[in-house]
Amino acid sequence: MSKKGRLLLGIACILFLSFGGLYFAIQAWMPFMWFILGPAVLAFFGWIYMDRHLLLELATMKTTKHGLNLGALVLIALVFLVGLNILAAKENKSYDFTNIGLHTLSPLSVQILNQLDSDIEMKFFYKEGAENVEANRKAFAQVARMYAEASSKVKVDYVEMNGNPKTTTEFGANRPIGEVFISYKGQKNRVESQFLGSQGQKFNEQEITNAIIKVTRKEKKIVYIVEGDEERNIEDEKNQRGVNAFVQMLEKNSYTVKKINLIKATSIPAEANALVILGPQSTLQKFEIDAIIKYLSAGGSLLLTFDDKNTAGLSGLLNTFGLKLEPHYVFNVINSPMGQVVNSQEPTVAVDYSPTSPITKVFTTNQKAIFVAPNSLVSVPVSPDIKNEMLVRTPEASVALLNMDSENYEGKPRSFNLMAEVSGKLEKAEKPFKAVVAADTDFLSNGVIFQNVNRDIALNAMSYLLGDSDLISIAPKEVSITQMSMSPPEFTQFYKFVVMGIFFPLPFLFLGIAIVLWLKRRHA
Repeated sequence: MSKKGRLLLGIACILFLSFGGLYFAIQAWMPFMWFILGPAVLAFFGWIYMDRHLLLELATMKTTKHGLNLGALVLIALVFLVGLNILAAKENKSYDFTNIGLHTLSPLSVQILNQLDSDIEMKFFYKEGAENVEANRKAFAQVARMYAEASSKVKVDYVEMNGNPKTTTEFGANRPIGEVFISYKGQKNRVESQFLGSQGQKFNEQEITNAIIKVTRKEKKIVYIVEGDEERNIEDEKNQRGVNAFVQMLEKNSYTVKKINLIKATSIPAEANALVILGPQSTLQKFEIDAIIKYLSAGGSLLLTFDDKNTAGLSGLLNTFGLKLEPHYVFNVINSPMGQVVNSQEPTVAVDYSPTSPITKVFTTNQKAIFVAPNSLVSVPVSPDIKNEMLVRTPEASVALLNMDSENYEGKPRSFNLMAEVSGKLEKAEKPFKAVVAADTDFLSNGVIFQNVNRDIALNAMSYLLGDSDLISIAPKEVSITQMSMSPPEFTQFYKFVVMGIFFPLPFLFLGIAIVLWLKRRHA
């Protein structure tokens, strides 16, 4: 090899290595890289030209031909393996050998996917470096893989929020630890995941399939939120007592949210699938209450929450529901080194749920709902046409204070009702109504709604009120343990002969033979 050839080859190698290291570090093509790649290519071809005679002579040698044959075989094998991996990546297929189908979709989910006439996207939004983001991403990928295998129309995408601000804003993603959206024909729906604390999030088939059902609906359910009587702020997302997060959650679940002022509106529109009144502070006028009753008489649905012992003139409607708002604040009794104390600055925790209501039957006493200085509800005599059921209760170690700064509580510690479900027919009504009443609005507030099961209760309540009958319920797939019971062996004559007569003596026999052979050959 000539001196100029060696020089050009050395320059080409150095420049190629520099280019590769720079591209690996930046992870993107930059125009100035041409100043490295261009000279590298020129130096390489310059070396080929300078030593063309040597290379031609080398190519005609017998050993080179044999080496090229071997290289060709290696190249063919490499191409085959690369092609096989590309095919496996594009045509992903797995086999589920579990007896409960742990790694496959239920027939209901497959049926819904088969009805799709266009591609549907699953987008996982995340921020690199956020807490538990990798665990959440893996948890989603495991479930998303089943959908992608079940239908070629399912497309899965991972979106880094800082690197894709436009897409992030378009979908309204705001959770760095991981948030999933379903997109279909311009419609978007957020997948509600279950938070597991330090373990991250859990994405289950039921929530994803129901999100697909919502996003593929031809018509959206409409929710009207009442304003004009000093209700909670639904627009300020920075106000911790506001309910903007609740409104956004409804919109991300493919519900259309509209505002209505009952003072200005003559009636509640017939298109309203549900009416929401969140903590009114001003007393509602009689014509406003009449409009609500008329809406309920026509088969409407109502979510009603209260604040600060204030019924806002709706005590008559509550009485019709068979409920009464008790004028006190409920707090938990806390065990401390000083004994049992009541701290009015701490939130109130509820852990008892109705096991029969579709809103709360999925929750257990291990799951907490968070309220802030709630009032409580009690049942009163009611028409036989109306039924109510208490949904959420505090533990027995709870007390009631007449005022926030009270030092003494009323009576003995007991359980208090914080939420109730009501259904039935009002007097002279055309259709049955549904209502959910809560003795606190803060459980839906920006600062609390994403804590523990608050969000799930809110979504379940709205799903119940809106009559989402097309949503499916998929039983969780619990891994079962197969136990094999083996009776102890019977010490029969055969057992004695085989174990004690053959297998047990064999090691000692071989050991003896080895010692004898060693003694005979040790001086050989």
